[in-house]
Amino acid sequence: MTSLISKSIFLLVFLFFSNICLSFSISSDYPILSDDNVDKFDKFTSEEDIRELFRMWQKKYEREYGSRDEKENRFQIFKSNFKYIVEKNAKTTSYRLGLNQFSDLTFEEFSKTYLGHQQPIIEDNIDNDGNMESNNDFCPDAPPSIDWRVFGAVTPVKNQGKCGSCWAFSTTGATEGIYKIATGNLVSVSEQQLMSCEPYNLGCEKGGWYTRGFEYVVQNGGIATEKDYPYTEKDGSCDHEKEKLIAATIDGYVNKTYRSESALFCAAAKQPVSISVNVTRDFSYYQQGIFDDSIIREERPCKVNHALLLVGYGSIFGQHYWIVKNSWGYTWGQDGYIFIRRNLNVPDGVSNINCFAAYPTKGFEPSLDSAI
Repeated sequence: MTSLISKSIFLLVFLFFSNICLSFSISSDYPILSDDNVDKFDKFTSEEDIRELFRMWQKKYEREYGSRDEKENRFQIFKSNFKYIVEKNAKTTSYRLGLNQFSDLTFEEFSKTYLGHQQPIIEDNIDNDGNMESNNDFCPDAPPSIDWRVFGAVTPVKNQGKCGSCWAFSTTGATEGIYKIATGNLVSVSEQQLMSCEPYNLGCEKGGWYTRGFEYVVQNGGIATEKDYPYTEKDGSCDHEKEKLIAATIDGYVNKTYRSESALFCAAAKQPVSISVNVTRDFSYYQQGIFDDSIIREERPCKVNHALLLVGYGSIFGQHYWIVKNSWGYTWGQDGYIFIRRNLNVPDGVSNINCFAAYPTKGFEPSLDSAI
């Protein structure tokens, strides 16, 4: 077990530095838009400089507009977002913001389109102790770091597109993880089946809940593959024939966390976990580093608007972090992932990550030994 933990730590640090190196060495047809140039943005000071940057950004993200007025409007939004990124990067040290596929949207437009996650349901089996003991004291058998990607329990990064279906991607990610740990088979399962067949979700515009997604998978006797029931990026009626093409199953689910970082830590030590966060403007433009918006506090406790997948945790240079898989494609963040700071002794956690979480069960207590 000791050698296994040591191997996990080594691989986690290797992957972390590999991601950073990749971010700083990636080639591009538009090099100034690459991750390694985020600190050079402050050299774009004139209107024409920013217009040229906008033209490069349009080509990179294949963005076309219907009229000159629309293009000018989008440029003005882009310019405002660009200036915000430059100003924020001058003030932060642990993470960097950058231009991405959302850069011609206002935060209100972005939120309406991409943040379709309702406030999670509080159910009877939730852990509401709010325990703020140190993680390893609360869960002494947990390794000091774990990355479920190393154990092959995480599918490639997916993209929800212009649909508030983050909850469905969080559901499938956690289902894929526990099914791999239980059976040895990693199967990419269908978000569209959840969107079309789960009866309580409110579609692309208003979203849904991952706990309802787990309930549906249990009641349906499983879920189809992504290939058999492909994602369409829109609402749709349930295809009952595809619904029967069972590829992965779960037995139940647990709502584990409510303002308890220790409970979240213990859950993530055993399998990938569905989580909820509150996405801020900074979060939407995250590009690299360990994200920390703990100084931005909402008046409403545990406000959340987006569902993701927690796939591990670790620490580097004294900073502890969560490893979180998003569903906005590879062009967002660090190849589709965000590292979120943890162990700040803040009940809600950075981006309210400690507030709500759930994970599916598969008839046994998962462990590192069962994952290999």
